[in-house]
Amino acid sequence: MASTLLASSARVLWRLLQRNGIDPRSIFENAGLDPAKLSEPRARYDARNARAAWLEAVQAIPDPCFGLQAGEEWRATDFHALGYAFLSSRTLSTGLARIVRYNAVVDTTVEFRQTLEDNLLRLTYRINRDDLAEPPALENARWAVVLGICREAYGPTLDPLQVSFTHPPPSQCTGAFFGFFRCPVHFGAAHSELILDRRIVEQELPALNRELASANDAVLSAYVAQLDDDLLSRVRAAIIARLPSGAPSAADVARDLHMSARTLQRRLADEQTSYSALLDAVRQELAARYLSESIQSLSEITYLLGFSELSAFSRAYRRWTGQSPGGARSATAR
Repeated sequence: MASTLLASSARVLWRLLQRNGIDPRSIFENAGLDPAKLSEPRARYDARNARAAWLEAVQAIPDPCFGLQAGEEWRATDFHALGYAFLSSRTLSTGLARIVRYNAVVDTTVEFRQTLEDNLLRLTYRINRDDLAEPPALENARWAVVLGICREAYGPTLDPLQVSFTHPPPSQCTGAFFGFFRCPVHFGAAHSELILDRRIVEQELPALNRELASANDAVLSAYVAQLDDDLLSRVRAAIIARLPSGAPSAADVARDLHMSARTLQRRLADEQTSYSALLDAVRQELAARYLSESIQSLSEITYLLGFSELSAFSRAYRRWTGQSPGGARSATAR
């Protein structure tokens, strides 16, 4: 996968430069970023050039903690469908899981990981390119945006349990970190990390919209598949798009991918899987998500998964999990 950045996400840096009295156009052009792409929803920048713009911004802005201002300067429209999918999520936990799964849409070099422990949710990220520098201001901005979108979904009273940065403490303005995050802040850590109270992240959010989140998931799946050109991702995206019209055949999906059914089956075999196994896995994953997040009826979920009737869905779900869909929904609601 090429290392690229969603151009519209760089609007956050553009606003930060404007906020601090710096001409963003000159910074962007010096770094090789075409400002015209900022308004193109699918345009992308080279990740190296994008980081060069951040490094220039660090030199131009005297405030070493300006990256924290990103928590006030982000917009949902900066992040393609991911911003809307997050804000429509049932809980912060499911919203953050969407960041983990779909962040390649925003930046292919950044890999998030979410871990649920007894009483907390631990979110970390790493840069998958050793040759790309991560300026402290950019690390600060990432966590400021993540917490900003969490507060937008949950409410302004949300406070993390802890936040850790890999860079050393700034020479000044350390108080700005405590003022923004309102929790213990650690510098020079082994991992860049945000920790949240699990009881809070699993609370139902007031603005949940299962249908909107699902629609944006389909858009994001298709986008990620196009980004990495990975066969399994492309097949999954085609299956998800077709499921509401009934279980798609291998021939249906092969046509969508401009290949024969035989070629598709052969290439899936090379990946140590089969079309039927992949279809089953996609249905199981979507079923778990719909049952945990959705206010839709079991009949509606049956339709979304491409089953002809509820009894067929119930048999499949029992085979996957050993329990009925209704039982799984009741357990999630408790």
